[in-house]
Amino acid sequence: MAEPLASAPRQHRLSWINTAVARGVALFLAGFTLLNLIGAWRTPGFDANVWWIDLGFLPGVLEGLSLAGAAMLLLAWAVQPATGLWRRRATLAALALLAVAALSNAVAFYRVWSRGEIDPGVPLPFSLVVLVVLVWLAWVVARGAAGQPPESPPHAPAPRASIRLLVSAVAFVACGILFPLAQFWFFGHTDYRRPADVAVVFGAQVHPGGRPSTSLVDRVATGVDLYAAGLVPRIIMSGAVGESGDNEALVMTRYAVDSPGGPGVPVDAIIIDPEGSNSQATVDNTVKIFKLYGYERILVVSHFYHLPRLKLAYARAGYDVLTVPARSTGPVSQTPYIVAREVPAFWVYYLRAVLR
Repeated sequence: MAEPLASAPRQHRLSWINTAVARGVALFLAGFTLLNLIGAWRTPGFDANVWWIDLGFLPGVLEGLSLAGAAMLLLAWAVQPATGLWRRRATLAALALLAVAALSNAVAFYRVWSRGEIDPGVPLPFSLVVLVVLVWLAWVVARGAAGQPPESPPHAPAPRASIRLLVSAVAFVACGILFPLAQFWFFGHTDYRRPADVAVVFGAQVHPGGRPSTSLVDRVATGVDLYAAGLVPRIIMSGAVGESGDNEALVMTRYAVDSPGGPGVPVDAIIIDPEGSNSQATVDNTVKIFKLYGYERILVVSHFYHLPRLKLAYARAGYDVLTVPARSTGPVSQTPYIVAREVPAFWVYYLRAVLR
């Protein structure tokens, strides 16, 4: 009997930590889903919930109601996990529905991949990560209330509410960091190239003397590949004057025309946007070009960490663009810093898109 008694406090400690973390995760999923539903209500046709789950197999109204109901149940559980029997069963039913949807999304990923419509850099879909999280949440909800299971010994009370709240808050913030990182890794590395009206290549640093940086070379070379493959008849090079004093768009154009890797792109197949001083400026400028020329099918070329917020920015402008990650020819020492900077940038662009 000594061993079970000795291990009971440790089991109890893991139990309340598990529940506190689950509350933070549930709060994040609930808040994210409800914000997305608000965005869909404000802008018909815009669905940001597909960033984590797609219930498209349900009719439109039922899809929205199911997501809203699941979000409210998760929110209620996050606020007060000491649920009654009926609410616990309803929460578990909602998690089961979401888990089925996540599994369906994963199957759809492999089906689309098998047809050659995408080229994922990561052979696992984000939907499988979502599925694991949902199953874990269901397990925690099913175990009982507030991390204080019936088998907990009387000498192992739960810690103060403030400590449990702190753990939940840390879990919530961690979700806010890990979610965009997951998007960079899964979505950002997936190549959606296919025939389109035009490709937009985003600028990057130019070194003194007009020498393109490794990042800029990789982006332009990817755009040249799209043209050489006959996927696009035109390319938009977007950039602005940087610290070197050179305009990125002009350097990009010269590199594309005189491509060292093979046949270049004719000058008349390139549209120059010399005022793409930042990502949003490029989006605004290129949208005007789309409308001027009647472009509807758009490919967007940049690095994996940049593509999720570009997708959001174009969605905000009313364009469902397809993203193409720039091929990598060598390591870039600044990548960790850039990725860290992209995390808050993702949320800024997300809120712009949802609350526009």
